[in-house]
Amino acid sequence: MKLWKFAAIGLILCGAAAALSLLIFKATPYTRAPPPPAHSRASSSSSTSTSSNSSSSVGTGGRQRRVRSAESGNSLITEFMEIFQTFTEGELKQIIGTLVERKARKDALQSKRTKRAKKRGKPCSLRDVEVTVSQLGLGYFSDETIVFHYCSGKCTANRKNYDLTLAFMKRSRLLTRDQREKARHSPCCRPIAYEEDTSFLDNFSEFHTIHEISAKACGCV
Repeated sequence: MKLWKFAAIGLILCGAAAALSLLIFKATPYTRAPPPPAHSRASSSSSTSTSSNSSSSVGTGGRQRRVRSAESGNSLITEFMEIFQTFTEGELKQIIGTLVERKARKDALQSKRTKRAKKRGKPCSLRDVEVTVSQLGLGYFSDETIVFHYCSGKCTANRKNYDLTLAFMKRSRLLTRDQREKARHSPCCRPIAYEEDTSFLDNFSEFHTIHEISAKACGCV
């Protein structure tokens, strides 16, 4: 385990200790400060006026300022730090490994969910990719490039009652395994129109024309 991982776990635990102390500090009950001793009334009129003004200001000022008791919070923090210091190097490595493994599993699961959501949300539409004529797989040898348009996406929103019924029959195993594999219960994203013919010159200086090679429009059929 690298040194920076130990430093990271140390910072995490220090932050946890600080957060714990803050929570304990907030959770400790308030205690009222003892009221000040009563003032004795002086014989002179000036002393009487001063005492009455002071008493009035205290009465209108409201309650006395509350004092927090942090002794219990400090004891819990000390106990927590003592427990942390009892961990051996092997135990710390095990804790760090467990935390890293859980974080990796969580990130991987979130990534899979995001990919599934993106894949599920793409409707049937026209896409394109630039390839050479040789990459079309039709047996031609040419380095000329073309923009190949194709159809891709889901057709779930275009399903009819036939598709829903067939899907239910397959789930209920009312069809044999061979029938379930061959029967499709959802429309396919396919070209419903094609672009004009594509012409090119191959590597042997021969001219060729290909028909219905690139999609022009897509639909669920």
